Amino acid sequence: MGKRILILTRERDYHAHAIQALLRTQGHDADLVDTAKYPTSLRLSQGGRAAGEITLDGRPLSDYHAIWWRRVGYPKPTESLEPEERRFAASECLDAMWGALHAAGIPIYNDPEAEQRADRKPYQLRLAYECGLRIPDTLITTSAEEVESFRRQHGQVIYKTFGPTDLAVTDTRPLLNDDLPELWRLQYSPLIFQEFVPLGRDYRVTLVEDDIFAAEIEVTRDEARFDWRNDLAYRARPVELPTEVAEGLRKLRRRLRLSSGSADFRVSPEGEFFFFELNPSGQFLFLDIRAGTNIGHRFCEMLTQ
Repeated sequence: MGKRILILTRERDYHAHAIQALLRTQGHDADLVDTAKYPTSLRLSQGGRAAGEITLDGRPLSDYHAIWWRRVGYPKPTESLEPEERRFAASECLDAMWGALHAAGIPIYNDPEAEQRADRKPYQLRLAYECGLRIPDTLITTSAEEVESFRRQHGQVIYKTFGPTDLAVTDTRPLLNDDLPELWRLQYSPLIFQEFVPLGRDYRVTLVEDDIFAAEIEVTRDEARFDWRNDLAYRARPVELPTEVAEGLRKLRRRLRLSSGSADFRVSPEGEFFFFELNPSGQFLFLDIRAGTNIGHRFCEMLTQ
């Protein structure tokens, strides 16, 4: 008998739609729910003597075998509220939603609290180092003077944000001379600065529990030497990670208490593996298309096990 999966996501997340379709080809089913619609047009109720009767838009959560917490949209109370009222209402909605999901006793991939903690770049970089992975020399600061000293030390330096924004593209970029007069902006928000690792090979690695799917990314544009995502014509092929790198990555996943995630590595021209970051909700289906991996099926297997 097929399993029913609850996918909590955003309305236009194509990964979620693709996994829903794949689950259906395997005899299962899945409901996609946009959590950003709570509480204005999405209903969540929890009651009963043991507070164990939980429904989402009228469907009992007990109908579901598992939940996929997939790049969720956070609750958006009505804009008619005053700013402080809206902030308080959003916090209350989030507590109610997270609490109800955990109270349902259904497996959640990834656990939302573990994912939120794992997504903190300073934290995951430290854990990656403790798990035996090599990371580039890194500086996280709001001080222009520290950045200038860091650049003098390393020569070539890249910088990136902690997360995405709709305000601008947030790819990894080189710190150029023209950027130095703008470092005063750091007083408003920190950035992540790292020594530049010259391009030997780029790897994208997806973990589904302890299974590892690694692909080598080959770029065709010189600009993509800082971030392979800037090359839409990149090529990808499946590869095997060195044993010590694979084991370090598995250790990191367990330390972060994640079920899955996507990691980026760069191998220097000298053959040294550098860990850049791990995205708990990273994209992975493009590797099935570009590199011939089978991550989608393994992911569905995890959700329905």
